[in-house]
Amino acid sequence: MAAARSGAPTITDLFDEIAELYEEFSGTLDSAENPLSEWMAAHLPKGRRALDIGCGAGRYTVMLAALYDEVVGADAAPAMIDIARRDRSRSNVDYQVRDAFDLTPAKDGLFDVVFGFSSVFLMGEPRVILPHLAALVAPGGAFVVFEPERPADYGQENWRINFAFTVARTAYEVTGRLESSINVLRLFSHRNWTEISERTAPMNGREFRREYTAALPGSTFMEHVFPGLLTAYWQRPAR
Repeated sequence: MAAARSGAPTITDLFDEIAELYEEFSGTLDSAENPLSEWMAAHLPKGRRALDIGCGAGRYTVMLAALYDEVVGADAAPAMIDIARRDRSRSNVDYQVRDAFDLTPAKDGLFDVVFGFSSVFLMGEPRVILPHLAALVAPGGAFVVFEPERPADYGQENWRINFAFTVARTAYEVTGRLESSINVLRLFSHRNWTEISERTAPMNGREFRREYTAALPGSTFMEHVFPGLLTAYWQRPAR
């Protein structure tokens, strides 16, 4: 997770305080067919073990659990893991309160897929965090990341309002439910979300491709896999 300013709460602290609100926001997609379920089955490598890094409340962890024998869902925010254990417990899933940099091949072994959904950009500089996570990938396995794209008007007056209503509209288009849009606006108007967005700006598409290519040569980029998100796919060569 990104470091805190002196005396300020960490990103983990901020997420902990809005865990239930974030879960309501994420749950807006539960009323629609999630486009990632079939995509995962078609594109992720075969194998036994998967890691969902920054797993939050486990929404995508359980999708991985349908494909792999053993899944670790790791998140630094205890409140998020509490929700995951409460609502998305599976016999083959181990939810852990772990910082990304605490996971290592020596302690945790290697994974056939390391998966991050809207989380890796929160964890630090790309050229530091990306090689660290890629080191957890087994030969022939893949590191797959979905990240939000920085709005074109980021930093300008009213950019947060514009972005909130853009996401709210997308949520309605995906689910057909007004409640989905309301959940987006409730989260995006919370003071913790404002603080998170100020301290952890995602990359734009050009930066995303540049940083992933520099840190993980051979990365490929996929378009329109999930609404509003950029997708990077890196595969470790098989032995």
